[in-house]
Amino acid sequence: MSRHRPTFKPSRLTQSVLAALLVMPFAAAHAQTSPESLGTVQAGGQEGQKPQPAKSHEATKLEQTHVFKSDQSIKVLSKRELQAAGPVGGSAQALSLAPGVGVTGYGATGSTKTSISINGIKQGWGGFSGGQIDNGSIAVTFDGVPMSNPSTGLWESPEVPQLGLLQGIGITYGPGSAKDRWYNNIGGEIAFVPLQPTAKAGGTVGLSVGSYGARNLSLSLQSGMHDGWATVLAGGVGSSDSYRTSSDGFKNHSHNYAWFLKTRKTFEKGDFSLGFYQAEGQGYRPVPIPLQPISGVTLDGTPNTPLYSQSTSGYYSSIPANVWFKDDTNKTRIIYGKANIQVDETLSLHNLVWYRMGERLHYHYNNYGLSNPANLYEYNNPSTQVYGDKAWADISLPHNLVSLGGFFLKSHYNSRNAFYNTNPPYNGSQGVPNAKYRSDYWDQTDLALFMQDKISPIANFDITPGIRFINYQTNYYPAGQSDFSQAYALYPQHDQGKLPAANVTHHETEPSIAANWRITPTLALFGNYAVAYKEPQVGGGGGIYQSTPPVYNLEKSTDYNLGFKMHLKNDGMLRNFLLSVSYYHLHYTNQYITLSDANGNFLGDANGDSVYKGFNIAVADDILYNLHAFANMNFESADFNNYTTGGVSYAGLPVSNVPNKTFNVGFAYEDYISGILLTPRIWYQYVGKQHMFDNNLGAPSQKTIPAYGLLNVGLDGEVPFSHAAVHDVRFSVNILNVLNKQYNPFEEVTSGGLLGGNSQGQILGLPGAPRTLYASLSASF
Repeated sequence: MSRHRPTFKPSRLTQSVLAALLVMPFAAAHAQTSPESLGTVQAGGQEGQKPQPAKSHEATKLEQTHVFKSDQSIKVLSKRELQAAGPVGGSAQALSLAPGVGVTGYGATGSTKTSISINGIKQGWGGFSGGQIDNGSIAVTFDGVPMSNPSTGLWESPEVPQLGLLQGIGITYGPGSAKDRWYNNIGGEIAFVPLQPTAKAGGTVGLSVGSYGARNLSLSLQSGMHDGWATVLAGGVGSSDSYRTSSDGFKNHSHNYAWFLKTRKTFEKGDFSLGFYQAEGQGYRPVPIPLQPISGVTLDGTPNTPLYSQSTSGYYSSIPANVWFKDDTNKTRIIYGKANIQVDETLSLHNLVWYRMGERLHYHYNNYGLSNPANLYEYNNPSTQVYGDKAWADISLPHNLVSLGGFFLKSHYNSRNAFYNTNPPYNGSQGVPNAKYRSDYWDQTDLALFMQDKISPIANFDITPGIRFINYQTNYYPAGQSDFSQAYALYPQHDQGKLPAANVTHHETEPSIAANWRITPTLALFGNYAVAYKEPQVGGGGGIYQSTPPVYNLEKSTDYNLGFKMHLKNDGMLRNFLLSVSYYHLHYTNQYITLSDANGNFLGDANGDSVYKGFNIAVADDILYNLHAFANMNFESADFNNYTTGGVSYAGLPVSNVPNKTFNVGFAYEDYISGILLTPRIWYQYVGKQHMFDNNLGAPSQKTIPAYGLLNVGLDGEVPFSHAAVHDVRFSVNILNVLNKQYNPFEEVTSGGLLGGNSQGQILGLPGAPRTLYASLSASF
């Protein structure tokens, strides 16, 4: 069924004003994309037309046809679903819409850090002590380039703060295929796919404003195809205050930016592209707040101020900045090149070379209780530099697609940190700390070789055995004595690097097998099994290499998924129907768990062995062409077969911070009114109860965080223009948490290290955002 698109004809004066305000030197029409194509372009042009840019490997993965035929459990978040995160939302807010994905943070924008879990396995550390026992075990890529620190596995969500430059997000549940795996795919992969160069010139510019002083400017420009070259530039900048404010008026401000540039040359036998990405997110992290008042726990830690708790000082209150603040900045830069060459009908060659720099600055002031301690200030500025190359060949045979290749990378990671007090009697400085300090280095060399064979004995059945051989080498050397030489001369006992230099090498074999059987053109069964390994986390204030001897095995996951998929196009009421149902079972062994308190003090370590299992269900469709609907559900249990710390076993307890169920459903209805396309939207998100971590015991707890649900509404509008440089103008209004529900996405049992001894054993929480309003205006040209 086709849809006639009425044309709205504004006055000549209106056209001229809008053109003067919004148009840059591109006058071509903006390319429109359907949900099923998700912005991909054809590999070659029609007869008599110039060739279009080659379809990128990452963009291909976002198509419904690929998801249906894949032997993996995959979820794709398209532009439509990304809209539900709001105009200032970042990567974490968008990912919360996928089944089995949990999100916990202390902010509502892309500027601040968030912990993200896929089927209970964590990534994106949100700054919480304890409980994140499997963190860094999800691979993250940007346009195919790995973003995680190879030595820690960690990635921070502010590294992708701007959703406007994304074409979509692909999520793989479980380690994935041998060909696509990196070095920390224990529980899955998050693939951010940016906008790709297109054949036509054009662009968009948008402005958003909202509650708590939120504002965001986004931009994307397409050069179009010129002599086989096409380029895209996209990005944005944003800032916002927090919904949590302190009694002195401090608003816990945050800001971010991200810019992406990619140029691609398409030629007869393939394509070559160069890309650059830089992003930064900065934000103040408010102190977790007691749920109930605690004697002696006041706003500044002294008897002169009111008790600090949600029921006394206010649900969204925070400690004054002149007593406690933590400013956290995360920054990343990526430069990369890709080449794809079709040698002949049977052989294609591919190569990815990249360099990435990651930087973090965590600046902390803590004078809670006004005691002027030696560690009054913390200046934590770790960094990592990685370069690598991945090359592979695809060999097409009559009933086989054989892929052979591998990657190598070298990483240089420094965990630099200093605690000091500039006041008498300490008189220390950032360069000469008079409290604890560290500057330890890890040089990581990762090598991997893979082979997989996609065997297709018949047209509707594929089975893909695969194998990877990995070799991970870690070279550690402490440098506190040289990097903080003056401090070491005065306070050698404060150096957190207690152990001498060490070198450790591990090699393992990772087998996998997967299959997809398309019983009918619309129904497919799929299943997969894989083994994956990763290095345990290093760094921080202690743990292996620093305080614990580096004698360990690689962390290991053994995972399988079983399920079915349905895909229908133009079938009665269903236009682009895609349903995926899967059961998963992941056994995570050899877990090394570093325990620390809220102030970063190393408390010891633990060992774990856990099982995550459950169901994921995802469904989406464009019903009757103008009603878009989606729903995502997850049901999960996660428990420890073993959890041992300090010689005490906590076997059988649930894994902390894993919701027992998540659910979201949304609808968007399109209709023309007076020539304007209006799209009202409504969506609901539910997060089930989850168990806390007990920092007082350094172990999981039977106490639970209550479930919560949030209702959100929005209205989008599109005003088309004819015979004008401006193609269309779009506006939107979003109201998140429209019922203004009070809830805590994160709670923990505190050891008392943050707010004093009286709080020991009590529950602290991080409140989620109250009702929030955003408005946006954008133009396409």
